[in-house]
Amino acid sequence: MVLATLPKGQAATVHKVDHPQFEMKQQLEALGFDAGEPVLLVNIAPFGDPLQVKIGQTLVSIHRRDAQHIHLCSPNCQDNH
Repeated sequence: MVLATLPKGQAATVHKVDHPQFEMKQQLEALGFDAGEPVLLVNIAPFGDPLQVKIGQTLVSIHRRDAQHIHLCSPNCQDNH
């Protein structure tokens, strides 16, 4: 599952970020999208973009096209990295 398809109000855990643009991958990781971090999809803007996501204790807005590159697993999954 990827963040872009997570239903509103559902929690998950970041598994990996595989954005094809290295700079964007770094920016997403700097925002807290690291393997093992809990995420919650809080809200979806009108027309479906951007997404408001709680990562740790921080709320961030992220474009759906970038959220396609954030892979998730269930809230209690074990990180294999």
